[in-house]
Amino acid sequence: MSVTLSAVLSVSDLTDRNKEEDGHAVLTPPLVPKSLLSSSQIPYIQEVEHQYHHKQPSIIDGIAIMAIGIFTKPSALGVSHSTIPNVGPCQQNRFDELVVRLKDALGPSSGLTSDDVDVDFLQQLMEEYDGSDNMWKPYAFGDRSRGYTRNLVDEGNGKSNLLVLVWSPGKGSPIHDHGNAHCLMKILKGNLTETRYAFPNDDEEQKPMKIIGERTYKENSVAYMADELGLHRVSNRGSDFAVSLHCRQSP
Repeated sequence: MSVTLSAVLSVSDLTDRNKEEDGHAVLTPPLVPKSLLSSSQIPYIQEVEHQYHHKQPSIIDGIAIMAIGIFTKPSALGVSHSTIPNVGPCQQNRFDELVVRLKDALGPSSGLTSDDVDVDFLQQLMEEYDGSDNMWKPYAFGDRSRGYTRNLVDEGNGKSNLLVLVWSPGKGSPIHDHGNAHCLMKILKGNLTETRYAFPNDDEEQKPMKIIGERTYKENSVAYMADELGLHRVSNRGSDFAVSLHCRQSP
């Protein structure tokens, strides 16, 4: 059906559109001619709507169809599924999460020996972390010329802090106490051996130190260290660097 659209409003239909009110122009909506309300015009409007819904696809429609085809079938661009990278979720940093949880457990001002701190819970947090994810590596710096190196991970709240220690193969620390500072040690890599010694009496200063215990801690195990348990020495008897995380109370 061919229809030629023509103007349906004449000048006479637009009377009274501009009226002066208090010196200002007031615009009023156009008057609709009665001829447009006749029943003879309704089929015409319906037919135009019918033609609109059955119009030919536009250029935009064609582009949309092509885009859908490309996304659903990459071969349309000569790309195989094997060349599309498989981007998985970001790996969660469990080490950073451990640091945050330890800080939360210690609070703003508590140390390992504070009444409001559960040392068993702190030890559990450290045991649950699996050091094989190697997220601690940015804090580990080995030096074969030294027995061990220390690097601060988190300065804590003034009463406790976190350190990563790297132990050179075949070396260790001297026999020492902790100056009343308690410590939790988590093995991140390798094995570390702790040898404990009895405190010498005043008349035994020239005698060899008496060993009261020795234990080797394997990867991911946690040890608790305190002066009341005796003096001690930590050593790496392996052929490669060993790494440990220390949550220690500041003296």
